[in-house]
Amino acid sequence: MILRPYRRSDASALARLANDKDVARFLPLMPYPYGLDDARQWINFVHRASRRDASYSFAIEHRPSHEIAGGISLKQIDHSDRYTEIGYWLGRKFWGRGLATEAVGLALEFSFEILKLHRVSAMVHEENSGSIRVLEKNGLTREGILRKAGRIDGRWQDLHTYGILRFEWVKFRENGLPLGGGNR
Repeated sequence: MILRPYRRSDASALARLANDKDVARFLPLMPYPYGLDDARQWINFVHRASRRDASYSFAIEHRPSHEIAGGISLKQIDHSDRYTEIGYWLGRKFWGRGLATEAVGLALEFSFEILKLHRVSAMVHEENSGSIRVLEKNGLTREGILRKAGRIDGRWQDLHTYGILRFEWVKFRENGLPLGGGNR
């Protein structure tokens, strides 16, 4: 698995993976249905945002097949307080392979080592147990609950907030979490 910038040629694969109600379910900003124009607009948006150093979005590429498996973003980077929020998703056919866990680990490494951030956070819907496991496997700690702050399938749900500070990440990594280098 590798993280890389989105390419314009990724649009059709991106549209195919993201046009899945179960994928879009936990992603409030992702429209459903998701078409080729949506994918092209997203790729253009992330290219502009990264040039402004406002956010970084990467395609998650499945190394053996060179297919796009999903995406991961560091959103609304606050350079003065050295903070960002992470968000990620995978296409259904890539669920359960450890790709999200590895992608979050690489995004944390980029956040703390390259961008020199102090804090990374994430928000996850209470029913998204897979994403909760991904965050916890990467050392993020549940910090609180925003009661009935997100809607899924027309129902209000709690959002769990997770976070990790740079010194916690360093300590977590020293205790044996392998970051990157996988061949999934």
